[in-house]
Amino acid sequence: MRAGGRMGLRILAVAAAAWMLTGCLLSPGKFAADMTVMRGGGFSFTYKGDIHLLGLSQLIAMGAALDDNKAEFTPSPCYGEPAEVDAAVLKTAYAQDEQDGEGWAEEALERECTPAEIESQKEAWEEQRAAKKAEDAKNIEIFKAMLGGIDPTSPDAIDEFITRIKKQKGWREIVHKGDGLFTVDYAISGRIDQDYSFPTIEKVQGITPFIVATARTNNSVRIDAPAFAAGGQTSFMGGNMGGLMSILQAVGSSSNSEEAKIFANLPKPDGMFTIRTDGEILTNNTEDGPSVSGAMRVLEWKVNARRDRAPEALISLNPA
Repeated sequence: MRAGGRMGLRILAVAAAAWMLTGCLLSPGKFAADMTVMRGGGFSFTYKGDIHLLGLSQLIAMGAALDDNKAEFTPSPCYGEPAEVDAAVLKTAYAQDEQDGEGWAEEALERECTPAEIESQKEAWEEQRAAKKAEDAKNIEIFKAMLGGIDPTSPDAIDEFITRIKKQKGWREIVHKGDGLFTVDYAISGRIDQDYSFPTIEKVQGITPFIVATARTNNSVRIDAPAFAAGGQTSFMGGNMGGLMSILQAVGSSSNSEEAKIFANLPKPDGMFTIRTDGEILTNNTEDGPSVSGAMRVLEWKVNARRDRAPEALISLNPA
């Protein structure tokens, strides 16, 4: 694969990795999330803290590169055969290489390029540049579809994203701090007799929820927090990966690769998730089980980079 096309895939790998970990580019950062579930069927949920829209700065750079016509070709060095180089110089260079491995022999073989070699290099450079622009344009369209028609390279993208979110109930405050990091204050209440998930954003495709509450026919509710685990939960990914899996395969994922370093630097959730209920807790995966506060039973999960399993609980209700 040419370097230009591969670099475009590497940029896309940031968001592809984010999709695999948390779903559709959204990831929790530092946060406090609280859910109260009453046995009569009422519930409330709050989330205060950070949400990351991952890969935004890379996508903006990708879009700017599409309009960059100022790039200039610079020829690469050309190298001769050993027979064309002074024997004494070459012998000294090889000896130096054995001593410190600094590439002296290669430098000794360097020579002036012929006009034909420079022209060949320039043609290859132009092909790589054209291929990279085409690949970047394709990748931007993928993300535009994922974001429900918002062009991530547009200077108005963040304002459009915030405007869309603020139309929905519960979002009391959302502020962009830069580079796709948002601080939010979200609160909502209602009935738990129907399924609930957070966050949901109009037109944005396939978000893996931070929180999902599933109402059961036996008057119980199952609560899962798939995004509150450092490694994500593959059982929630389902069909969300789409064509991005092939991108991950194309860029590679070995532990020593540049892409692996990108994945390692993705934001990790860091916060506390609390459930309070006066219902009966049937199952949960907290470290210490429920505590008691008045009439309420309390479950707490410390969420950080060491947690590899998402919080979950099953609560029995007694609707009036």
